[in-house]
Amino acid sequence: MNPELVKLKELSSRIGRDSSLIQASGGNTSLKENGVLWVKASGKRLSHALDENIFVAINLELLLKELADNPELENTKVEKICGSNLRASIETSLHALISDSVVLHTHSVDVIACTLSSDAQTYLDKALLGIDWEWIRYRRPGRPLANEIEKVLANKQSRVLILANHGLVVSAETSDKAEVLQNEVLIRLKQYPREIIPPNLVDLLNIVEQIPNARLPQSPVIHSLATDEWSFELVQRNSPYPDHAVFCGQHPWIVGGLLSPPSSQVSYGIVRGVGVFLLEEATSTTEEMLVAQAEIFLRTPPNKAVNLLSDSDCGELINWDAEKYRQALDSKHLTN
Repeated sequence: MNPELVKLKELSSRIGRDSSLIQASGGNTSLKENGVLWVKASGKRLSHALDENIFVAINLELLLKELADNPELENTKVEKICGSNLRASIETSLHALISDSVVLHTHSVDVIACTLSSDAQTYLDKALLGIDWEWIRYRRPGRPLANEIEKVLANKQSRVLILANHGLVVSAETSDKAEVLQNEVLIRLKQYPREIIPPNLVDLLNIVEQIPNARLPQSPVIHSLATDEWSFELVQRNSPYPDHAVFCGQHPWIVGGLLSPPSSQVSYGIVRGVGVFLLEEATSTTEEMLVAQAEIFLRTPPNKAVNLLSDSDCGELINWDAEKYRQALDSKHLTN
């Protein structure tokens, strides 16, 4: 195995184990070398990079020609060099269109929190002074996002991209340089969360006992979605970032007087000032996304204008076949 791919796998494993950067099968990394694009497979976890084969090899020249000939093409038709039965990442076009050899895309809770504010670009201009970066407005993951990035980079080849409601992309000539650059951005954009207010477990358990197959989440921070007033205000709105909408749905069940979920698609419930519980449909990935949502909202200053995903953004993600594929893989992983 070539040394640079080994380094990318080691780096992918490191960042994949950091829940402040990567949650579940989110995020992706890639390497371009000798005409081959090695990119993380859809539904695979970066944390498993050293334990299993999570990368797909694609002929880069053929892929770039295909992307140029078909600006709206979602799924590449270029045959995988390695013959793997894995599906290339949803973001393969993004990785191909960025010219640097190594590309890292993470869902940093600090970065996402920064992008939600209505004055995000003003804040980022100051925080990232001296770093060559670009703001990428929200576009659905996949080809729409890649096309937006390609348009922005046509005028300026920046190596740091801040994706509104989505996360961070950094690129460099090597994995080592990419990691150094990513760490510099993360240090500068470090956000400090509000103190977590603990749940009322007595009242919460009383409610859970009345709902078939309901249970408490493992992570205490999830309860802040109910106990932190600003987080509770935000959680009633739409999802803050794509993977949350995909794995948690557009809205939670806000529990009122009747203990009956509004639909079978709902996977968790929130009781204002009391806490959060999970329904039978919730998976470990649901919990990972709720932890990220809670951490993001605790880093969002109260009573400021906030930009979340729109109804159409959420609907587009939830009904997208590529994301249904990831959901299916997640369910299969949990049942095996």
